[in-house]
Amino acid sequence: MKRFCYFAVMLLLTSVALLFYIKKPDGKPYLELGMFERYSEKVSDDVSDFASQGADTLTSQAKKLTEKLSLSKDANAPVVVYKWQDEQGQWHYADTPHPNYFSIAVSLDPNDITVLPAETFQVEDNQAATVKADETPSTLGVYDPKNVQKMMQDAEQAKQLMEQRNKQLEQQLKKQGGN
Repeated sequence: MKRFCYFAVMLLLTSVALLFYIKKPDGKPYLELGMFERYSEKVSDDVSDFASQGADTLTSQAKKLTEKLSLSKDANAPVVVYKWQDEQGQWHYADTPHPNYFSIAVSLDPNDITVLPAETFQVEDNQAATVKADETPSTLGVYDPKNVQKMMQDAEQAKQLMEQRNKQLEQQLKKQGGN
């Protein structure tokens, strides 16, 4: 098998090399080094055009996004949301009106919105549950990097608590299964 692969590769290389020597009816060889140079220049130009278009597109999308989520907006400006009721009587809220339902515009004052932190709990029954509150309210709201970082830390803590609780439950199940 090894000899067959060696033979096949040598045959392929020989046939490609012969294309540089075998002539077409017009007297030119089938392959010339100039062909590769022209092709590589064309590919290089195409790649650079594509890259510059991609960069321009990404730049314009980033500008649009930063304008949309601009922190230079007044953080205390009212936010408009739309609400509508479906057939089951449930209310839905969105930042755009629903095309199929009668939507009511609701103006929300960010200063009146209170976001309560999640309640943390201890696995042990004898330890009291604690509630953590933010030390200082942020004027930037949800997009404040400090709030985002705090939410990520809280999520990690909740994940760790859930893992601890799952381990305890597994241990209890093993004990009950052994009895």
